[in-house]
Amino acid sequence: MPKRRKDIPVSRTRVDAGPDGPAHVCDHPGCGRAAEHRAPRSPHDLNAHYWFCLEHVQAYNRSWDFFRDMSPEEIERYRIEAITGHRPTWRLGERGFRFNPADPFADPLGVFDEDPGTAGAGTTNGRRADPHRRKALAELELESTATLQEIKLRYKQLVKRYHPDANGGDKRAEERFKVINEAYNYLLTSSPS
Repeated sequence: MPKRRKDIPVSRTRVDAGPDGPAHVCDHPGCGRAAEHRAPRSPHDLNAHYWFCLEHVQAYNRSWDFFRDMSPEEIERYRIEAITGHRPTWRLGERGFRFNPADPFADPLGVFDEDPGTAGAGTTNGRRADPHRRKALAELELESTATLQEIKLRYKQLVKRYHPDANGGDKRAEERFKVINEAYNYLLTSSPS
């Protein structure tokens, strides 16, 4: 519960603002002047205010200490939380993106995929190409703007080069052949008709 300053009693007197009259009367005891300046009642409730005249608000401000009722640990915690505007924070990788030390320059959103000088690079019909399509095109060593005919032509060339019968059973060629087939099948099923 916030502590209330006991040295300043509240007069709760409000004067209706007329054309010449003040809206508030000074909350300092014995002062009946117009109160045009507000001051917070406590650091725990900054929306509740006293109303003071200029002389008394200056005196109140000189005596104001936001950290008066806080322990040194609370002051330090407040100071550290003020760095982020008292908003919640979390460690890198706890909420979604995980850093991969094996690939420190990964671009999961594809921000750096296209050259800013070329309009439409990395897009399909004005839309950004999906990452699976871009990966499949890369496996076939094609640009992102490749047409269906270019995909079929490139597939035939790569199949002739990496087919197991043409490579005498080489395991690396066989693995590459499988990857090329998967990429080609994906591109055939995902290509617009």
